[in-house]
Amino acid sequence: MAMKELEMSHGNEIGLEQKDLERTNMKIAYKLYTCRMRCKTRFLAITAVLLTMFVVVFQWWEVIYQYNDANNVQARQSFISCPHQNLLTQQAKESDPCKVSQTKYFHRNGEQEIHHIAFLKVHKAASGTMTSILFRYGVPRNLTFVLPKFINSISSSETIHEKYIHPKPKGRHFDIVTSHVIYNREAFQTFMQNDTVYIGILREPYLQFKSSMNYMQPKYIYNLSETNPIQIYLKNPEKYEFKNVKDPINSWVNNRQAVEFGIPSRVILEKKPEDIDAHVKQIDRDFDLVIIAEYFDESVVLMRRMLNWKIQDILYRRLHIRGWDQKVTLPRPYDRRLYRKWALVDYALYDFFFTRLWDQAKLSGPGFFDEVLRFKQVREEVEDFCKSKPNATDIYEIETSIWNEQFNVTSKMCDFIFYEEEDWVKIIALQQYGITPKPSSKTH
Repeated sequence: MAMKELEMSHGNEIGLEQKDLERTNMKIAYKLYTCRMRCKTRFLAITAVLLTMFVVVFQWWEVIYQYNDANNVQARQSFISCPHQNLLTQQAKESDPCKVSQTKYFHRNGEQEIHHIAFLKVHKAASGTMTSILFRYGVPRNLTFVLPKFINSISSSETIHEKYIHPKPKGRHFDIVTSHVIYNREAFQTFMQNDTVYIGILREPYLQFKSSMNYMQPKYIYNLSETNPIQIYLKNPEKYEFKNVKDPINSWVNNRQAVEFGIPSRVILEKKPEDIDAHVKQIDRDFDLVIIAEYFDESVVLMRRMLNWKIQDILYRRLHIRGWDQKVTLPRPYDRRLYRKWALVDYALYDFFFTRLWDQAKLSGPGFFDEVLRFKQVREEVEDFCKSKPNATDIYEIETSIWNEQFNVTSKMCDFIFYEEEDWVKIIALQQYGITPKPSSKTH
């Protein structure tokens, strides 16, 4: 009996040991499986990243190779696929890229500089910087500007109309419009010349949204919370917009860039892809160039080529760089995803014209990226000189290059570069009408 009990006990112990061994083996197998899956996942992720980097580098290499290969005109033309019929297209057809070595300054001597410009100034999209370039170019040349009755805006909710602007001076026509207003082609054509070049500007929509929030601080949003109103708003923007604003034309944060480009409120509210696409294509036909704020230098170099200006004409300094209001929580990275779902029309515009900018860069002629690098260098040199507060007799010489003729920077030129928009509007008001403009309005 005792022997049987001993055998049974021994058998149970062996059974338990076997089960423990099986469990141990299962744990080891599971850990090995988990390890293999992790390694496989990491391998796939690393492979995907490397492939993506390879594709991006290859595409950029191909762009630069095709772009700088001035001797292979046919190859470059087949590489370029751009349906936009604009000034750059016309200039590319009329010029021979193989002659770049003889084209000393890339300023088409013998051709007129273009003076008739309609710039759509979009709120919180680096448009003040662009406006200062146009003022600095136009005022010394005695060009006539469309002057709003308010110092900084024609209208934030309507298109250009005679009730919002001063009449053109006797015997003159308007050369440049560069104040805040809602775009409408027919209205613009009423005041501008037939050969006017239309230029717009866009900023990455989420960055534009953050800047608008920070500057405008709409009460119906900021009253939602003392610390994180933006996060609360983005969880259900339709609720707060329709309750407080309703019409996008009256909102600073509901696809505001699309609003200012003249896309109807109905299209913004309904968000039908076919309607959005139709209006984006119409804007594509209307505008010769849409500046992308994140690539401002590249954009203004394109503009310089388009308008046949010189490199000194597009010098600038950044205006209105504003810090974040520390009273509210900074928007989080996840908020960008929420905003993209909300701002479908703004993103449709931005994505389209972002691509178009690089199509136009490829189309604009050889050496584009080299010229951009030269422009950045010149701009930094000029800014350093101007920040040193030169005396009236001080001169800084910019040396000749293939992209620019020699020119001198004076203290007067520095003053012009550092003028604010209100300074220019006061000068123009006195120059054109002998008046002082009305005070600034933040949201007019």
